Amino acid sequence: MIYAILMAGGRGTRLKVPQEKPLFKLHDKPLIKYVIDNLNASKFIDKVIIAVSPNTCETTKYLESFDDDFQILDTSGDDYLTDLSYILDYFEKKSKEDILLFINADLPFISTKTIDYVIDFYLKSDKDALSVLVPVEIFKELGLDYSYEFDGNVPSGLNILRSENIIQDEDQLVIPKVELALNINTIPDSKVAEKLYNQYYI
Repeated sequence: MIYAILMAGGRGTRLKVPQEKPLFKLHDKPLIKYVIDNLNASKFIDKVIIAVSPNTCETTKYLESFDDDFQILDTSGDDYLTDLSYILDYFEKKSKEDILLFINADLPFISTKTIDYVIDFYLKSDKDALSVLVPVEIFKELGLDYSYEFDGNVPSGLNILRSENIIQDEDQLVIPKVELALNINTIPDSKVAEKLYNQYYI
């Protein structure tokens, strides 16, 4: 089975808005809904799992109002790595052979085409894990901040792991696409996203 794990339990403190980050609206549509729609259109993904936490109670209520075929999974929301470990444990108890694609709820522009390209690349790889990176130049060109850089590349928030909570041998895939750099962490990020919206959704 290939599961998409949509991470929607973080505090999102850098955005500094009244609502929870997954519910922050881009063109009157919550960020998380863009990601759900793009995941649902994938030809590879069997099931979407949305990881929420006490930090995102309103997001959980929003999700419960839909009839979409996804599962809501409660996590602590303490931090990303703690939640990641919990999710890996959860799936490992079911099977060590499942594939888990992790994506953050603040990535509204990552298209189904890119999601399927990444999964297809992973399926042809001989590694258990895959990290998707974006060249730092794209962030600089757009005036976007980033928190971490390694050899000129920035983690995109899109990764694949086996359903096993162990250190996994990792492949890396660098994709020079703007859509992978547009995670909405701050108001300036959202303003860049608004400017680029028509390129992706019109």
